[in-house]
Amino acid sequence: MQAGFSVALYDQMSGVGKKFLVAGNGGLNLTHSEELDTFSEKYGNNKDFFRSLLTEFSPTDLRKWCQLLGVETFVGSSGRVFPKELKAAQMLRSWLNILKENKNFSLHLKHKLVSIEKNGNMTFSHINKDQEEREINLQVDNIILCLGGASWSKTGSDGLWTKSLANLDMTLTDFSSMNCGYNISWSDGFKEGFETDYIKNISLSQGKNKVHGEVMLTNYGIEGGAVYALSAAINKQISSRGESKIFLDLKPDLSLENIKAKLKKPRNKNSMSNHLRKVLGIKGVSYKLLKEQTSKSEFENVEVLAGKIKKLSITLSSARPIDEAISTSGGVKFSNLDQDLLLKDCESSIYLMGEMLDWEAPTGGYLLQGCFSMAFHVVNCLIRAHSIS
Repeated sequence: MQAGFSVALYDQMSGVGKKFLVAGNGGLNLTHSEELDTFSEKYGNNKDFFRSLLTEFSPTDLRKWCQLLGVETFVGSSGRVFPKELKAAQMLRSWLNILKENKNFSLHLKHKLVSIEKNGNMTFSHINKDQEEREINLQVDNIILCLGGASWSKTGSDGLWTKSLANLDMTLTDFSSMNCGYNISWSDGFKEGFETDYIKNISLSQGKNKVHGEVMLTNYGIEGGAVYALSAAINKQISSRGESKIFLDLKPDLSLENIKAKLKKPRNKNSMSNHLRKVLGIKGVSYKLLKEQTSKSEFENVEVLAGKIKKLSITLSSARPIDEAISTSGGVKFSNLDQDLLLKDCESSIYLMGEMLDWEAPTGGYLLQGCFSMAFHVVNCLIRAHSIS
């Protein structure tokens, strides 16, 4: 708008940024403070492209932009970046107020995209205040599509836009759950009287991938930050083998020999559960999990039990449903777009960005930063294209 464009924002929901608001329920992790080379590695196969995007609009740039909204940010002990005081709703309100103050901006809610043509013709279905539905046809100079993935459908991120874009002849990959929980075939005894709980300060590994953090055990399986960080690798193994094995280190700060030494301390009259609690701090759900994943003979053998504490094998059978996932992989393949995220072989300028594209990243600020960086890139490309023409 500052570049002289008139901008009309269309949203199928009754309010904008509903998924942004849901993300704020967990503290609104905006980005991460780590070096860009490390940061870009989180985008897997697309790391080179996102490295260029991060150079153009970095986590530092995002924090500066937040300041323009009146939002001060801070770096937490994990390196993650959060707002100091404002909640997601307040931040979104400030953002919208700035937009609405610009005479070149207009907002159109409850407008669902029905179809779009390569020449830029767009059709929306609109429900007015009297709950009457009518179709609206538009012809615009430039289109930016940021239609979301397929998780959290209650926020409008339902993936149904794939049908609306059928006339654009794009290659898409089916959506699948990312940053999600996984199903585990717990025994009936383990699930009995189960209460969801966290196991903190652990490390989790799958193949060559290893992360530190926490996991949450549920009556259906496992999720949490450490699991989300391995989602891509876990999904790939489930796809090829029908299941995935992960390994949990309950005491990553202790060596195997340290654990053996502690376990060999005299138990006296203590039960094994009390002994584990006293010498290693293993109790509650951690103890319950250890019992679940070891046989009676393994549990009674100090040498074997120490190895289990350092590398406890857990088999994941499948991902949780897409609508429970924090994000999705799949969507429009990058091969449909040029480096400006502009749709190829098209009569009009149609840009695509955000989670509707086929990319993935773990939680920790990487998802939001990726979307913000793409948005900055697209707007810059659009401005550059019109200044040249």
